[in-house]
Amino acid sequence: MVKEQYRETDLARKICKVSFGVDGPHQMQQQAHLHVVAKNLYSQDATRTPVPFGVLDRRMGTNQKDANCQSCSKGLNDCVGHYGYIDLELPVFHIGYFRSVINILQTICKNPLCAHVLLNDKERMSYYTKVRNPNLSYLARKALRKQIQDRAKKVSICPHCGDINGTIKKCGLLKISHEKFRTRRPENVMAAKLAEYDEVVSYNAELESARKHGLTQILNPQEVLRLLQAIPEQD
Repeated sequence: MVKEQYRETDLARKICKVSFGVDGPHQMQQQAHLHVVAKNLYSQDATRTPVPFGVLDRRMGTNQKDANCQSCSKGLNDCVGHYGYIDLELPVFHIGYFRSVINILQTICKNPLCAHVLLNDKERMSYYTKVRNPNLSYLARKALRKQIQDRAKKVSICPHCGDINGTIKKCGLLKISHEKFRTRRPENVMAAKLAEYDEVVSYNAELESARKHGLTQILNPQEVLRLLQAIPEQD
């Protein structure tokens, strides 16, 4: 049987799109050289060698001039480093995306059953049409994103589910607070909610300061992840 010669029939290919995003857990594991499980940095000996399967394991590179990487056998100046991964039992905030997470939370409804952008349907479709314009420059898109965020931050009642939305801001180290009932001009629903604490304050006057600050709620990473996953695809 004669072996046929391979001929590629279509040399020209059209790229329809290029997608940018963050690698998923499976992709991170595929790229990694090591599963980090040890909590200690160095061994408890006089040489202070990095603990195997720790964050300084030499299979991910070396931080010493007299040692080589155990993956590529290159020195400190030549080794570019290799990935390792840690399995997290619970979600945590990534410091590199923390500001972006706050910006998104300021724009959406904090009701996990809703999570729509805090704009009515007319405004949402208007901004959606502008954002989909392929001829927009980077600066124009950035300004439009800022405009959407500023408009949504002023909305205290979600136009989709009617839930109350307060101020989202950073508080402390990698913590996010939601001051749901704090506003200069409280709505009837907010005033009624704050009035529920009148009897409690009458027995403990120290709680009055907490009520004045709008009954701040701390959003943990699990709650934030649930909100981000609940954002509708069209938003």
